[in-house]
Amino acid sequence: MIEKKYSKSVEKFDLLAEKFNLLIDEPLKNYTSFKVGGPADLLALPKDQQELKQLLKEASNLDIRVTLFGGGTNILISDKGIRGLVVITKRLKSKIRIIEINLNEKSLYVETGERLSTICRFAIRHSLSGLEFAAGIPGTIGGAIIMNAGTSTGNISDIVQSIDILNQDTLKIETIEKKDLDFSYRHLNQSGVIVAAKLILKSADPKKIEATFQHNLNYKNATQPVCFASAGCFFKNPDHGMSAGELIEKSELKGMKINDAMVSRLHANYIVNTNNARCEDILLLQQQIQDTVQKRYQIKLETEVRMEGEQENKTKQV
Repeated sequence: MIEKKYSKSVEKFDLLAEKFNLLIDEPLKNYTSFKVGGPADLLALPKDQQELKQLLKEASNLDIRVTLFGGGTNILISDKGIRGLVVITKRLKSKIRIIEINLNEKSLYVETGERLSTICRFAIRHSLSGLEFAAGIPGTIGGAIIMNAGTSTGNISDIVQSIDILNQDTLKIETIEKKDLDFSYRHLNQSGVIVAAKLILKSADPKKIEATFQHNLNYKNATQPVCFASAGCFFKNPDHGMSAGELIEKSELKGMKINDAMVSRLHANYIVNTNNARCEDILLLQQQIQDTVQKRYQIKLETEVRMEGEQENKTKQV
């Protein structure tokens, strides 16, 4: 019975792989900023919204589980990888469009796979202010919206006008206005697949925009370990009191290592991959940090990084 079930799964995977020319048993560490992660049974990088719709429809018909992510900058994938189909949306991008609202405001229409850095530079060239806070934030706009990416000076939720999502049940595109979006700290509570967004920006002096953007970028490069593989800030800041980085640093955990996973010596809220870290190393280090901070400050740090994939029984999931 087990062999029959396994045989049917392989047959379904083969059908989907052949129809869409998918990658098989592809290592996912090649698609994440952490450079960590086992294989995907099947991997797709659709080039447009129509291909994405067809892919999701066929996967649903074949009862194949689907996992989606974008630029892979805020995700940690298990060493065993991800079962079923993984869809990476970073190729879903087309020309950025400016939509006039009034003399002082304009809306940018961007597809989900557009890199946030590209959108920032586009805004500067067109004298549009509102994205300066995002200087140096990696990844795609879709991922930035899902995670409500931001800094102490602003968040993506501040400038989102609306998003277009692909309803995975109906396979239709739906537009959701800002007032109906449930944003919170580093999170958007939203079902469906984000395929595009409109961002509201304001006209301003391009020299001032460029100067603020460059200041923010220089600060990020000086204070964060951008030369190491990581997933950005690993823990959410508590609602009150010290930041996660301060709590970790004052717990004397900077530089702590488990194999090739290390707490950054530059910014304590970064776990970095110094060479060839495994997901298991990172999760063990995460647990050590949480236990130490809990014992010293009675604060349970919550993870900001998204965890995906099949877990070892002995390893706790984020």
